[in-house]
Amino acid sequence: MKLVYINDELATGDGSNSHAVGLMRAFTDILGQDNVITYPRPVDGSQMAVNLKAGKLRSKLKGLLAFIRFFRKKILSVKRSKEICADLNSKGFIPTHVIARATDFDITAIYVAQKYNARLVYEVNSPTFYERGVIKKEPMIGALEKWERRIINASDKVYVVSNVCRDMLCEHYGIDKDKFIVIPNGYMADLYTESANEKKKIRDEVRKKEGISDKFIVTFVGSLKTWHGIIEFCETAKLMQDNKNISFLVIGDGEMHDTIQNYVQNHSNMIFKGKMNLENMKKYLYASDLGIMPYVSKDKFYYSPLKMFDMIGSGLPFVGTSVGQVQEICESELTFDFLTDTNKREDLRKRIEALEGSSELDQMRIKVQEYSKKASWNTRAQALIDQIN
Repeated sequence: MKLVYINDELATGDGSNSHAVGLMRAFTDILGQDNVITYPRPVDGSQMAVNLKAGKLRSKLKGLLAFIRFFRKKILSVKRSKEICADLNSKGFIPTHVIARATDFDITAIYVAQKYNARLVYEVNSPTFYERGVIKKEPMIGALEKWERRIINASDKVYVVSNVCRDMLCEHYGIDKDKFIVIPNGYMADLYTESANEKKKIRDEVRKKEGISDKFIVTFVGSLKTWHGIIEFCETAKLMQDNKNISFLVIGDGEMHDTIQNYVQNHSNMIFKGKMNLENMKKYLYASDLGIMPYVSKDKFYYSPLKMFDMIGSGLPFVGTSVGQVQEICESELTFDFLTDTNKREDLRKRIEALEGSSELDQMRIKVQEYSKKASWNTRAQALIDQIN
């Protein structure tokens, strides 16, 4: 197999792109360095600040910007496609497969696959018609749906991260389930390689640096989005501020930045670290005692939470709302102890306080370590390769 992997998230470089980087590394490990080429080249963008003002401006001008993006992306993707093909030709690299997480109106994946008569696998983490049309209510949804249908029809296989995501696409576009491959997200096995003693040393160093050596640390890691339950997370921390044994840690950034920042400025039981590269994220996961995923319950929970798998890779037990793939993974691979019925602050508080220093937490840690053996990106990538080769 000669693989071209196209994923613009490779250029973001912080902990939020562990899907792209994880797959890239796994493909290279399995197929060999000479058989995999990625576009763009991976970079570390963890020091790039989240521009909240730009996001708000885009929201106000989304109609005009959507129109501009439509034409700009079509023009630039033709140019990009030709540049990629020229680069492949100069290297003498003839792909047999193209895997792409295409962006709106970007024909690059289709162009490159057709140019080399390669099999095209389209990677979908969220249904565009639903996320952009129903949730974000963006303009030009008709054009977006037309594009999503086109890329799906042009693909030999569509790789999705959850059963719910597959079912939503099948129902909306009338496509047979046989075209889809369902494989959850994973974690980078080559990131979490330290021995138990090395992990303890890292843990102690981070905890000393942050002044939390004697604390029970509850950590949220991931992009700060509304559906991640950031408001409920802050309400839980506020409810527990009189418990001096427990502190909260936030790794990541995003649209709910101000909510976290305002809480930290007015309360002493939370540390906000913002965006981190993968190496530093790992160290803070080692320094934590319990992960938390207070996600909002919704019927169409099509996500495969990346940071759940990073917590699994680091050996960190966690609690999460009983929803979507969080519930599926916990019920099938872990235990019900990892779940809470709701993300309400009282439910989260009770669960955190029950686990603090308990033997139950030790048993959860063992279950996480057992499941981690089959949840790495190498395992996921091998399953994908087996189904498209």
